Amino acid sequence: MKIYTKAGDNGRSSTLSRTALPKNSPVFELLGTLDELNSFLGLAKGKTTEGISKIIEKLQQNLISLSGEVAGAKKFASKEEIDSLEKSIDSVSEAVPEFSGFVLPGETEAGALLDVCRTVARRAERAAVAAQTRGGITKETLAWLNRLSDLLYLLARLCDALPHEKSSNETAASVPSSATVDGFCNLAESLCRKVREYARSKGVRVVVAVCDAGGNQVCMQREDDAFVASVDIAVNKAFTSAGLKMPTKEVGRLSQPGEPLYGIQHTNNGRIVIFGGGEPLVKNGAIVGALGVSGGTAEQDTAFAEYGAAYFEKEM
Repeated sequence: MKIYTKAGDNGRSSTLSRTALPKNSPVFELLGTLDELNSFLGLAKGKTTEGISKIIEKLQQNLISLSGEVAGAKKFASKEEIDSLEKSIDSVSEAVPEFSGFVLPGETEAGALLDVCRTVARRAERAAVAAQTRGGITKETLAWLNRLSDLLYLLARLCDALPHEKSSNETAASVPSSATVDGFCNLAESLCRKVREYARSKGVRVVVAVCDAGGNQVCMQREDDAFVASVDIAVNKAFTSAGLKMPTKEVGRLSQPGEPLYGIQHTNNGRIVIFGGGEPLVKNGAIVGALGVSGGTAEQDTAFAEYGAAYFEKEM
């Protein structure tokens, strides 16, 4: 099958609604930028979780529809499509930890690629404004592209917030001093004991685990008659809360089909837990570690972990 036509050898080309335009016309600049954006999205799609990948793939399909509209085919951009993007923005925003100031791209490969996508989307918006002077570009198209770059920005921040492998330099730089480790270990042991006592008072035998802010296990305590299987579960609940900087109950909500973290439990060698019992440990407004509890029902484990996190922040 031949893919060349030789029709554009003179530097001109046509769309469905325009004929013999120079290839540097604003409409072709816009179409080329949308195509570039779709290609970068394809690269980012393979570097992140299943849930985020599905969001990206839907955006790719929408970009094809938008390109068709720009070329003169069926209208795509509409109030309904803009509203759909805004709903996605609101949903992803709930999953992104709070941040302020400028963001330096490159925390993760997926985040960096989505930041590239964001900048290309901004360029596409500028190209759409330039093409609008020739007609055929609606105000809905401009609004949709504007929302698209907002969503890509949040998806990049969400990817940066997910657990990821650190470089050797980053790992070495994050190793705390022995005095800091000893101090936190003592706090972790006291906290585990406090949570075990609280759970025992409710008639439940649990395993309690604490990790530091990097997800490294610091302490684990098990009641003699607690489930053996609860050891790994408690440790991984703590890891999940530290890695995602949120309670595992919240991870469970955001990993449901259609939500931005759908499929995340299949990452990190299966260590991500998507039911309650894991809580970040916060001191002076900063996450310093995480707590995991296992042994009761999901509701009981959640209550025990919340008790431990509140006790840590207030008393320790």
